[in-house]
Amino acid sequence: MSEASAILTWPLLVSQLAIFGTAAFALMLAPATIDDGRHSSPSFIAIWRALAVVIVIISPMLFIAMASGMAQITWTQVPPLIPQIVRETYAGRLWMWRFGAVAMLAIVAWVPERARFTSAGLMAISAILILLGSLISHAIDKGPFAVAIYCVHQMAAGIWLGALASLLIASRRADAAHQWIEIDAMTARVSSVCGWSVAVMLVSGPYTAFERLGWNLKLLSDSAYGRTLLLKLAIATPALILGAYNRYRLVPTVAEARVRAQLVRSVMIECVLLIAVMGWSAVLANTPPPH
Repeated sequence: MSEASAILTWPLLVSQLAIFGTAAFALMLAPATIDDGRHSSPSFIAIWRALAVVIVIISPMLFIAMASGMAQITWTQVPPLIPQIVRETYAGRLWMWRFGAVAMLAIVAWVPERARFTSAGLMAISAILILLGSLISHAIDKGPFAVAIYCVHQMAAGIWLGALASLLIASRRADAAHQWIEIDAMTARVSSVCGWSVAVMLVSGPYTAFERLGWNLKLLSDSAYGRTLLLKLAIATPALILGAYNRYRLVPTVAEARVRAQLVRSVMIECVLLIAVMGWSAVLANTPPPH
């Protein structure tokens, strides 16, 4: 495993999934009070632009780190070999497509446009980035269906994170304007979206793990991939438990001011746990599966 690749993959993965999830929520699920149909919320725009900058900066660094790791050369030795890497390797050609998508993402994030255009554009481009990432993941060794499942798993994680982040953004605006009625309605919608996202992940995650490890459960402890997977699950489990607590305990009584404050704190913790899970996902993506 390349430590540099894993470290760089984490913020890139979080940024891509966060843009996809928040853009999907703003486009299809956010109430009219969050998006007036003409201009995206300033909070969403600021976040999308910041995340786009992260992706623009880290993408070439990750490409160089991955090329360096594969060729066992230093970072400074990679640039002269880039034309050869692009011309002769599958991953190199996909990375060129990724760089094109990254450029389009930055343009859409920074060019002022109607809210629905911006949300739809960012959702589509970030989905392309997620797909291209899936096509150079370990899933490619198992065929197109495994790639599709891996891609869907990541998109579900993005929608989960995006829905929670959208709720936090909306709650801050509601506090400033003293208007919580719309947020109370939005909370139920977020809860439903997160529930479906988790359901998809509970199916796609075990399938992906089975593709890597098969029925040999000893590989969970005897391989670096298995141990990393267990660490990821150790953080994902509290996130699932907290999500269930929010959904079944706090959301039904969110009309109470005390519960609202508790829910916001709980959702913030859930977001932190999800970002930590994505960190271990980045490590897992850079850990060779056992053979």
